[in-house]
Amino acid sequence: MHAVTQAGVPMLLALNLLVALAYAGLGAAVGRFFAPYGLFPAPIWLPAGIATVACMLGGIRLVPGLFLGSLAVNHGMMGAALDTAALISVSNALGPLAGAWLTRAMRPPTGLFTRLQGVFGFVAGSVVLHALLTGCGGAAALVLLGGVPPGAAYPIATQWMLTDAGGVFFFAPALMLWLGTERTPPVPGHCAGRLDMLVMAASAALAGLVFALPPAQAVLVQPEAVFLLTIPVTWVTLRISLRAAYTLLTLISVVATVGTLAGHGPFQPELVDNPLRMVGMMVVLMASNALALMALLSERREAEALLAEGNARLLREVAARTAELRLRAETDDLTGVGNRGHFLRRLEEAFAEARRCDTPLAVLVLDLDHFRPLNDMRGHAAGDAALRSVARLCTAQLEGWDGSFGRLGGEVFAAALPGAGASEGASLAEGIRAAIARHSFLFEGDEVPARMTASLGVTGILPGDVSAEDMLRRADAAVFLAKAKGRNRVEVRMVSEVPKEMRASNLSR
Repeated sequence: MHAVTQAGVPMLLALNLLVALAYAGLGAAVGRFFAPYGLFPAPIWLPAGIATVACMLGGIRLVPGLFLGSLAVNHGMMGAALDTAALISVSNALGPLAGAWLTRAMRPPTGLFTRLQGVFGFVAGSVVLHALLTGCGGAAALVLLGGVPPGAAYPIATQWMLTDAGGVFFFAPALMLWLGTERTPPVPGHCAGRLDMLVMAASAALAGLVFALPPAQAVLVQPEAVFLLTIPVTWVTLRISLRAAYTLLTLISVVATVGTLAGHGPFQPELVDNPLRMVGMMVVLMASNALALMALLSERREAEALLAEGNARLLREVAARTAELRLRAETDDLTGVGNRGHFLRRLEEAFAEARRCDTPLAVLVLDLDHFRPLNDMRGHAAGDAALRSVARLCTAQLEGWDGSFGRLGGEVFAAALPGAGASEGASLAEGIRAAIARHSFLFEGDEVPARMTASLGVTGILPGDVSAEDMLRRADAAVFLAKAKGRNRVEVRMVSEVPKEMRASNLSR
């Protein structure tokens, strides 16, 4: 449709000529086929399918081609007077145009045959409205200019409507699908295999066999049994595509039409009232079933895709929210490092791993010196800023170590260092102590940066340690020892007992 809309004048002329030739050529072929049976022009007017596709693709831009093609058929083949043929051709061009407008108005964005709404739009516009306008217009032209008595207008219009509707229903979807102007989603994860090809071939062969039976043998096949051919058409629709199903339907319909006209098969006057009507009913049933089934399948697949996408999005949101909540539950709000609970869990894990693998583990505890006076004199905002700065300094010093670092509470921090002994832990602690001591803490409103120090205690895992709590208690005792010795220093403690002077100490942190 977009390509036709953007086409220049030479291209439009070429397209209109192509439409006129296709309409007239197919009309001549259909008329020549059915004429020997006294059914001229045809019980199913296939050029109506070309008219529908042309109007769906090009809209009013291709109406001149339809008019010329119809004029050639009605004046050249049917022998209608030029004015009568022209008036008939006007309705044959404007009828499919109006039907295409209605169909396009109801066409879903995903494709005409991917929704029941699109199928209903196709039937309402391209089949019913198209046939109604062409049938009534043609009958009116014959009454007004062709000398046909008014009493014959109704049967002529009805017959015309049926032939055009049958041609559109049978031919237009197949043509649109083969041209690629309409697509239906393929079956996910499936391509036509040997079994599918076998079903198509066997179905076409079975239809050929049934409609080749002479009348004497055809009576053995109930006419209603032929409608079971809907089953393989349904199989192909479900397993392959709507285009493949319409291809099979075309083969079956051609075989049924030719066989019935030749006097073979179960659709004979001795068995049914109107043989060709039975063929038409069979075609309509199969086509309606295939179109509706594909539309329902497409809706279901899209609903499943949307559901899967929604579930995936929900899972991502839940995972992100869970990660956020876990981060909040494990992070100290003030400093951004691990909180007490998270650090203790990681320390227990490191302790269990060290015991299992017989590897070293060091723990250091850091306590800022004279932090409470800082809070009292400069305010909690200054204290909070100092804690954040200390957390950043410690994190930078511990970079490269696969351990954990957290705030135990107040001005106390701790680190667990898997794979490190007490001496390595002491070296790291000394680096942290020196970084804090030389850092300039500049608080809001200060003109001169403040200085801070920290006391650190370090310990390593001992054979008698039962849990990580033993190590943490020992490192904390080392901190008290560092404070007792003057603060701003690192003490290492590798004995389990806490000195008496530490037990009784009431040193201010």
